[in-house]
Amino acid sequence: MARRRTFVWAATLALLAGCATPWDVDSYQAPDGNVTARHTFYFKGGDFGSPVSIDQAVITTATSRVRAAVVSELTRSGYAEVDSAAAADMVVSFQVAGTQRIVPSDARRIGAPSATTVLSPSAIQPPPASYVPREMRVRDGSVLIFIDDRESGRLLWRGAVTEETRSGSTEQGVRVIADMAREIARQVPARAVSVK
Repeated sequence: MARRRTFVWAATLALLAGCATPWDVDSYQAPDGNVTARHTFYFKGGDFGSPVSIDQAVITTATSRVRAAVVSELTRSGYAEVDSAAAADMVVSFQVAGTQRIVPSDARRIGAPSATTVLSPSAIQPPPASYVPREMRVRDGSVLIFIDDRESGRLLWRGAVTEETRSGSTEQGVRVIADMAREIARQVPARAVSVK
């Protein structure tokens, strides 16, 4: 059962395997947040939400890779990581969420009549009353990065990417989540350098 759950989660994790990046990042900055005037941050960690239970090893690996990606980008933007929230100007966290929905499939049925047969007036027949349209399961995956003010807990900046997911391996899914987190962290405004 655990193996099945890991596979289902892997399908949820495999976000846009093989598609072009960067992703379209939706970001928000609080009007009076002034992120660029801050110097230090503490990486708090994050949460995973999914329609199925998630293997703890997958969560640990994904958290480690998201952390490495976010810390790397924030450091490149001029911010310094510190070891505790008490010593930081900002607290950084993340959330990974997966949802699924059922939509009618547009795949052509095997053995369906040709278009010329269907379009001839004498050949048009309504589908039987018991006919149920084919459906397909669509998964949407989201990665969000939050930057909060350490003192007040107020949101300073938020970035998010939401995309349709596709099946793939757990390793591939974790890698793509980390890449999405890196792309979000790249959108954080660089720290302002004071000139003396």
